[in-house]
Amino acid sequence: MHNVRSIPRLKIKIKAFGPEITSLIERDKVMDFESDETVDDLFRRLEEEIRVKHGRTVKMLNSDFTVLINGRNIETLSDRTLRDGDSLTILSAIGGG
Repeated sequence: MHNVRSIPRLKIKIKAFGPEITSLIERDKVMDFESDETVDDLFRRLEEEIRVKHGRTVKMLNSDFTVLINGRNIETLSDRTLRDGDSLTILSAIGGG
């Protein structure tokens, strides 16, 4: 019998706000990840999901979106490793005039 060590799975909560992002992904969703994945891995998965479902190429980390992890802007975080129960918020830019 082999001693296989399973990789712990993480559940990451994602909330999307604003018409641009909610037209591409669900407003509230939970995604499963392996324990060694990062926010950048999460974005690659979301970008692929959007490409497959909508035929669009979207870069999640751009000036059109503000991204928070556990309420903190990811641009200010040096450690982008995902942890079980993390909450990711994606905000569409608000236009005005």
